[in-house]
Amino acid sequence: MIKTISIFLILFLFVGCVSQDQKDKDQIKETVAKYWDAVKNNDIQAYNNLIYDAENYPGVTVGDLNFLYNHYNMINSKGMLQKDIKIKDTVGLSPNIKMKYIQYVYKKESDANSLRKPLKITLLFYKPIGYNKIYNPVILENHIGWEK
Repeated sequence: MIKTISIFLILFLFVGCVSQDQKDKDQIKETVAKYWDAVKNNDIQAYNNLIYDAENYPGVTVGDLNFLYNHYNMINSKGMLQKDIKIKDTVGLSPNIKMKYIQYVYKKESDANSLRKPLKITLLFYKPIGYNKIYNPVILENHIGWEK
């Protein structure tokens, strides 16, 4: 009897952990979909609502949104922004800080010799603030001069 209860308890805990992990992934995917909708529509209010502490970085968020909006068709030429969402694990400044991120990397097709660094778009998530917010307001890397 005790063995049966123990097995049931372990199974219940396992199912609970798996379903919470799936809920977290679903929340991140929903946030990413809203993020790309805000970019596509050039909606700064919706964009800032998805960035944690965005009010403290108005220049960063406006600049990133402007760049992404102006290059949206090129970046999303294959329609994969909301379909190809691969959530990866990472750590923050210390190994105890567990985070998740999604990263898109784009090389210019016209840069056959790989002279320019690829454009990187990184969406970082931190569970304590909620997966409905992107933790780091600095989304873009290597974007200055990328369009040339």
